[in-house]
Amino acid sequence: MTAALGPIGGWKVGMSGPGAAPGIAPVLAQRITEPSLDIDAALFHGLALEVEFGFRLNRDLPARATPWSRDEVADAISFVPVIEIQGSRFRDRVGFGEAENLADGNANGVLVVGAPIANWADLNFSSLRVTLTLDDVLVQDATGTHPAGDPVHLVQWTANHVASRTGGLRRGDIVTTGSLQGATAAGSGARVIGDWGPGGRVAIAFRP
Repeated sequence: MTAALGPIGGWKVGMSGPGAAPGIAPVLAQRITEPSLDIDAALFHGLALEVEFGFRLNRDLPARATPWSRDEVADAISFVPVIEIQGSRFRDRVGFGEAENLADGNANGVLVVGAPIANWADLNFSSLRVTLTLDDVLVQDATGTHPAGDPVHLVQWTANHVASRTGGLRRGDIVTTGSLQGATAAGSGARVIGDWGPGGRVAIAFRP
C-alpha cells in the first residue's frame, strides 16, 4: 500500500497500556500537514480527533549494528504538538485483521503538526496538561495519560524497529506517539483548538 500511494513521511506508534507491546504504522508524507482553517471534512470517513505528543527528526537515525539509545534519540529530535485527524479507507472497520488495519494506516487520515520546540527537555510529560476544545467546548483534558509515561521511549523503539525495515528514521520524519485521551468525533464546520501549554498550540477548522 505504501509503495502504491507514496513515500513515508512519518510513523504513528502507540501502546494500549503500560507494558503493552507497541503498535506502529507508516504515515504517508502526503498525510502530514501544517494547521489549516480550511480542511474538507468530506475527505475523512469516520472523522475523529486525537491530541498527541509528536516529535520531528532533526537528523537521520540510520540502521546500524548498535541500537539507538534514548539519549541519542532525544538529541536528534524536536517536540511537535500533533492533532491526528482519523479517517479510515474502509467503510466499516469492524471485523478485519491486523494486515488490513496496517494497510489502513491504523485509520490515519492526516497528522496536523504544530510548530517544533527544539529546547523541549524541560517539558514534563507526566504533568503536562493537554486540552482539546471543539466549537469552544472542552472535549478532552489529559494530564499524565500517556501509556508509556515517557513518549521519547516510543520514538527510540521506532528508530530501532524500522532500522532493518526501511533503513531507519530520516531527517524531517514525524513520529507521533498515540492518543492522550481517545478520539472525539467532529464534522463540517467544526472549529478545533489543541493546547499543550508550553508545548504549543494547534488550531484547525473544517469547511462548513
